[in-house]
Amino acid sequence: MLTGNQMHHFRVFGFVVLRQLFSSDEVETICTQADEVWTEGLGHAPAPDESISVAPFLELHPSLIKWIEEDRLYVPMTQLLGQDMIWSGSEGILGTTTKRTYHHWHADRPGPLELGYLRIKIMMYLEPMRKNTGALRVIPGSHRSPFHEELMAFQQSHATEAPDFFGVKGADVPAYPVETDPGDLVVFNQNLFHAVYGKVDRRRYLAWKYAARPTTDAHLSSIKKHSEYAYTPHEQLQQSDSPRIRRLIDGLVQWGEQSNNL
Repeated sequence: MLTGNQMHHFRVFGFVVLRQLFSSDEVETICTQADEVWTEGLGHAPAPDESISVAPFLELHPSLIKWIEEDRLYVPMTQLLGQDMIWSGSEGILGTTTKRTYHHWHADRPGPLELGYLRIKIMMYLEPMRKNTGALRVIPGSHRSPFHEELMAFQQSHATEAPDFFGVKGADVPAYPVETDPGDLVVFNQNLFHAVYGKVDRRRYLAWKYAARPTTDAHLSSIKKHSEYAYTPHEQLQQSDSPRIRRLIDGLVQWGEQSNNL
């Protein structure tokens, strides 16, 4: 459960770090199970220089799927998104799929039209992450207007090879490096501007995504635009008899059909 200070930190700065939410034994087990999913995806055990991105991810392993509704994640998400929140998918990334050591500044859900719909991403890195070796960097408060709009130039150029960010290099943009160790979870608003610099060596992370229950056609269109599989929850979720899982996916298929007419 989040404290009042943690909830306020998330609202004001757009992120919060949950330190050592998982024990070392739990992390070791999760690493083993995640490697099984990546191995199946590749068709062989990953070589040191191989990369793979799998989504959905947690849904593909019978022991990882439980973390979608586990109290330590589920309860904080209900505090931020409400009891009627929805599931928006998961990811598992091994290596650096772009073969680049950076991921320039961007927001997952950019633009003023997106700011009124809260979506949250939780990331757990399976290796220690430090500022200059691939830690997530965030610009605190950039999930809020008008600061968010002031940074839209970053979004428009983040995919270029060597963009200029108001006259400085991406790694020199004033920001907060979210340094983590395995077992820490980074919870952030998907409107928040973030980046990564200095990716090195073996790099693995898992991501959970939750969202507020959509209430407008704009929300439905945004889900369809940014989460192509969100309206088709994995069969393991659809077959689940867990009340929490059922509630998380309730309405998704029907909304997907509705969004096709928007």
